[in-house]
Amino acid sequence: MLPKTDFEKKLNVKIATSNIMDNAIKLWLDMYGNQPPWLGGKANVKCLNLPAAISEELARLVLTEFNFEISGSARADFIQKSLKNFLDNLSGTVELWCALGGIVIKPYAAGAGINPDSIYLDVVQANRFYPTAFDSNKRVTGAIFLETKRIGDYMYTRLEHHNLEGTHYTVINKAFRSERLNTAHTEDDLVISATQPFLMEVELDTVDEWKGLEPIVEMDGIERPFFVYIKVPRANNVDPHSPLGASVFSRAVDVIEETDKQFSRILWEYRATEAAIDADVSLFDTDTDGKPILPEGQERLFRNYDFEGSENSGFLKEFLPTIRDSALFNGLNEFIRKIEFLCSLAYGTLSDPNDVAKTATEVKASKQRSYTAVSKMQKAWDSALDDIIAIMDTLCTLYNIVPAGVIDKTCTWGDGILEDTDAEYQRRWAMVLAGKMKLEKFYMWYFGCSEKEALDYIPDAPVYPPVE
Repeated sequence: MLPKTDFEKKLNVKIATSNIMDNAIKLWLDMYGNQPPWLGGKANVKCLNLPAAISEELARLVLTEFNFEISGSARADFIQKSLKNFLDNLSGTVELWCALGGIVIKPYAAGAGINPDSIYLDVVQANRFYPTAFDSNKRVTGAIFLETKRIGDYMYTRLEHHNLEGTHYTVINKAFRSERLNTAHTEDDLVISATQPFLMEVELDTVDEWKGLEPIVEMDGIERPFFVYIKVPRANNVDPHSPLGASVFSRAVDVIEETDKQFSRILWEYRATEAAIDADVSLFDTDTDGKPILPEGQERLFRNYDFEGSENSGFLKEFLPTIRDSALFNGLNEFIRKIEFLCSLAYGTLSDPNDVAKTATEVKASKQRSYTAVSKMQKAWDSALDDIIAIMDTLCTLYNIVPAGVIDKTCTWGDGILEDTDAEYQRRWAMVLAGKMKLEKFYMWYFGCSEKEALDYIPDAPVYPPVE
């Protein structure tokens, strides 16, 4: 994350987020990438990569029965086609959204000159997005978007500032070149850094991908920003005054750290209690360097000591201490159960499924907690999809891409996280057979389609020849 003061100076704006949120987003990103600040160190802490597992599991639950389609006109078909790549990769986008507390979807028109012929969607994660203005409902109306590109020995940075004041919309693009990059070899990788990323402002067409972008675009009669900020629907416990969202694992950071340390204790226990044979070197032949020749393939088994001239000469004894893995794993499991509770996951999602709550009341409450959290996430994305479609509709009109037309959205999410899908199928089908549910309503639920499409699925009644 580059210093936000640089953005403020270059664009003459004020970023509307606190250092608390900036630091929290960096921490969540490091944890998601399995590089938390407690990794390694004197205690040699190893990580279970729980933040990524939590984010992936919640994303899976959100999209388990997701089905999306828009129809009604040529414009609807165009938008549906433009959304295909975005929808195909939605699981990864939702996972990042969970990990970092929010994400931005930015549709934009692209094509030749001033007559764009396509609409694409940029997915901007939280560490590449800097809000500058909010409305009375705490919706983001102004923001800076950051894009970097390395070419040769230099790094190029593009700042894109969007701002909506009333119905006047402004987009500013600026590009900068860094000083020559610094490179340093470490044990793990090659580290590349730029101490002055904004050393020199350059033309936008210096980078091929930025050719055709206008330095400034102004429009009137615009009712919404050309981007959507989607917030994880839970209170921000890191910075309660911030309109930005918090990671799904923000409330479990300390417990995740202790869980990683407990996991590291278990690894050490296995290493420390590994079976071995303590033996005096005099019991083995030696090589030309005077080192003992151990049995081939069993070198790890023997631990050699030189007891020459002492009463322990010729010492030989097995090392086989009792391992405490059961107690350590029980402790680890309790930590993980606490994480499940703090992250709104049902018991047994990450912890040992054989050690979940036993009573029917506890099982239902655990699943209900997860169901409620995921339902709120689904509603947030359903609303965001409406906003994305509305922006794409506006872009189609502004650039005269496709004639205006009706846009009907059909979006189903399902409730498979609470109900077993097979059991729900049997329950609904029994209602159809009993005459308590229309067949087309069953088809709408099962296929996630509109009523018109469901009616088309129903086969015509067979026509029988007359009886002679």
